[in-house]
Amino acid sequence: MTRPYRPYPPYPSLLVFGALSLSQSVLAAQAPSALLPSGRLLTPAGQIVETPNFPTQIALSDGHVAVLTGGASKQQNVLRFAAETLQPEGRVGALFAKDKKHAAPGATVAQGDQNGGRADDGEQVIKGQSLFQGLAAGPDGTLYATGGNSDDLLALGSSGNGPLHLLRRYRLQWQPFPRDQYPYQYAGDWQQTRHFYPDSVVIGPHGRHAYVTGMLANSLARIDLQTGVTHYLNVGSYPFAVTLADGGKRLVVSNWGGNGVTIIDRGAWKVLGAVPTGPVLGPRSGAAGAHPTALAAQPDSSNVWVADANLDRLVAVNTQTLKVVRVIDDSPYPGAPPGSYPDALAVSQGKLFVANAGNNDVAVYDLASGKRIALIPTAWYPTAVTVQGNALYVASAKGMDGGPNIHHQWVGNFMQGVLQRIDLRELPIHGPAWTQAALSNNGFSAAQRRQLASDNAKAAAWLHGHIQHVVFILRENKTFDEDFGKYAAAGHWADPALNLYGPRELPNLYRMADLGALFVNFYADGEVTSQGHQWTTAGSDSDFLQRTWPLYYSDRGYIANSGWTQSLAPGASDARNPYAIYKNLSALGHWSNPWITYPARLFLFNDLLAHKVSFEDFGEFASRNKIGDISPALRAHLAMDYPAWDRLILDTDRAKVVDNWLRHHPLPRVLYIWLPDDHTAGRHPCLPSPDSYVANNDEATAQVIHSLSKLPGWKHTLVLLTEDDAQSGADHIDAHRTFAVAAGPWVKPGVRVTQHLSQVDLLRTIETVADIPPMSQWDANAHVLSGIWRSTPDAAPYPVLPSLVPMQRNPGVCPVDAPFRALPEVVVPGVGQVAQSAPPPAHRYTPTALLKVSGPEQMRQEWLASRGPAAYAAMLAHVQALAKAQRRPASSLIAGQDDD
Repeated sequence: MTRPYRPYPPYPSLLVFGALSLSQSVLAAQAPSALLPSGRLLTPAGQIVETPNFPTQIALSDGHVAVLTGGASKQQNVLRFAAETLQPEGRVGALFAKDKKHAAPGATVAQGDQNGGRADDGEQVIKGQSLFQGLAAGPDGTLYATGGNSDDLLALGSSGNGPLHLLRRYRLQWQPFPRDQYPYQYAGDWQQTRHFYPDSVVIGPHGRHAYVTGMLANSLARIDLQTGVTHYLNVGSYPFAVTLADGGKRLVVSNWGGNGVTIIDRGAWKVLGAVPTGPVLGPRSGAAGAHPTALAAQPDSSNVWVADANLDRLVAVNTQTLKVVRVIDDSPYPGAPPGSYPDALAVSQGKLFVANAGNNDVAVYDLASGKRIALIPTAWYPTAVTVQGNALYVASAKGMDGGPNIHHQWVGNFMQGVLQRIDLRELPIHGPAWTQAALSNNGFSAAQRRQLASDNAKAAAWLHGHIQHVVFILRENKTFDEDFGKYAAAGHWADPALNLYGPRELPNLYRMADLGALFVNFYADGEVTSQGHQWTTAGSDSDFLQRTWPLYYSDRGYIANSGWTQSLAPGASDARNPYAIYKNLSALGHWSNPWITYPARLFLFNDLLAHKVSFEDFGEFASRNKIGDISPALRAHLAMDYPAWDRLILDTDRAKVVDNWLRHHPLPRVLYIWLPDDHTAGRHPCLPSPDSYVANNDEATAQVIHSLSKLPGWKHTLVLLTEDDAQSGADHIDAHRTFAVAAGPWVKPGVRVTQHLSQVDLLRTIETVADIPPMSQWDANAHVLSGIWRSTPDAAPYPVLPSLVPMQRNPGVCPVDAPFRALPEVVVPGVGQVAQSAPPPAHRYTPTALLKVSGPEQMRQEWLASRGPAAYAAMLAHVQALAKAQRRPASSLIAGQDDD
């Protein structure tokens, strides 16, 4: 499928919060539609209205529906809508920030105060406050929202239909947990106060108590809502949700990191026992967790339904016998690998409603038979579902896709959410059509899967006859236009006005496109780096990673890059701390606990190892067991002397490590190489300039391919190159658009591939060459590359064009220490001196230890360093003009700040 080159949006106006987009229920075929980076379609049924970024919970009361949103932005929100019409009725904003202009925690201001004097629209903003994931309504209509990093529970109310406002705050405290309980140590930001981190709430039967889970304290809190007195219980690893069960006599807590649920006697306030819903895994287990998440009690029963999000299973637990009594497979079709990611549940009218975040639908099951009745199409990544009467409400975290990003909007938070209302009286009539649409949107219909299998079989047959080795090179954070905007051969797929790095900085990349196949309609499947590295190695990113990466990107007290192997040790933020420089993948030992973030079937390297396929990993992080160890078998395939994320080492030195390894080892079936320096270090003093980093990365890429081209196996080698995400630049087609290039003796020169493809299509091609099975529903239904091959190979040595950019450091004060002095190939311009043009501290960053900075800041600094303020301003003006001319949302083309 070729992504339409069309004005945006492709659906009826889906307006910002404050306007209803559709006023009547519609069939999926008539619904608003969007095409996702993966190539999947969205056609949500029913009424929809836009919300701020990343809604995660819904609560219903007195004719109102409330939604909590908590994306990677400075402000989270609780919004209220009319239950029948979805007409917006106001919101409370939580503005978590640390700079001096913000008031002390707890202070409140009108919306106008934080928006340059705009008229007050009835919104209250609570400064110094965070929100995360949990929302519930009490019997009197009071809303209770969990505060995440703020360690509190907020009570919100209104007078009649008046605006929401803060009624009371209940404070919560971190609780110690057993040393033998995962994650074995505190997993938040060690530089801050230890947090309870409330993430879900349920109100007791009579409205007297609130029960709140603490994600980072492995605890459940019972709050007396009258007195504020609070008691705590340890309930297990990473508690996700809590619900009442057995007529309110018991509480059930799902443990995200514990592979089961904990049952509590509510009156006696004691733990009755734990019930595994997935495999029981010990500390040295290397398997991924089940990720028990959403809960829903079955009325007039002792059963509670649990969503094992990582296993696509729905498990019924009897809270009296403490046993699993039923399991439903939530796969979209028989034999499907994991990827549905069920993460919200509701029970009503004898049915179980399941929000499948991975498949953009709600599955409806008959509780009597356990059979699926229907699939209802939703917007992107549904995260909350509830039923009241004949109305089904669904919140989808990523809304209707981002599209192009043209108004300084960051791909990490500009995608607005969606609240959806479906009239369940239409289910008997429209259920079959909705089901067919949901399957077809994802490429899951029987006919689609047959056709894809036939196409892939033909492509695989060619590969098996010609390609014996595949080399995957991953680089960092670039959109298509950012690197290829001036590549004339790309035609209308390129916009030179958005180009930052061109032929001067990237002569080898442009030459690689000339000699091989350039994929111009190619997309990153995730928004940020921690997601991107899971998409390129697992064909998916886990539900845990999706829900938690916004926390550390918005500095809300959670450990940075939770999906990565990195230190939790105090003091690791220092750029020269050995725990922050990944020269040795084993150096972190037990300080690192990323296990909870892993998708069900782990990663490419585990798949290769299990099927005895030769491979070597240069720099990419590998799976660890629960206590942080890498297995000896996997360790044998990691290039332990390869420097991964280290800003003091250039990619040309990484290329030398690869070259030396190739000289002393036979070429394996799969090579995975991470060359991260095109990420740059912005304008941080004394580190190489962005131009220098990018040019060095370009030269290093060519050097790696040149080394490969001297080997006997080069004739049958395929090289695939792409970026991990597209968050640091502008793109005139889509904020997720990046590029891929295929090179090698069998690749036809000068090919421009316009087929809509994404990172999982490259992964599926690698799996095909290696003859290993796919790991998720995405790579299982991805395309094997075809149509780019020549009839006879050209195995000539691959050229390396010299860098045209002199190696320069950013101006500023250079620390007089060995690491900076020893930076290879860099001439030190006056160590210890201050250059006149040195940026102030507020205008520079270093991703040396904190890998992830927001895309807008990275993009801004790179433009200012490489092109200057005037060019940066002109680029912003250009993309804003595009937005106006092409009727695209102003929040859809550039990696920049959110709309709030």
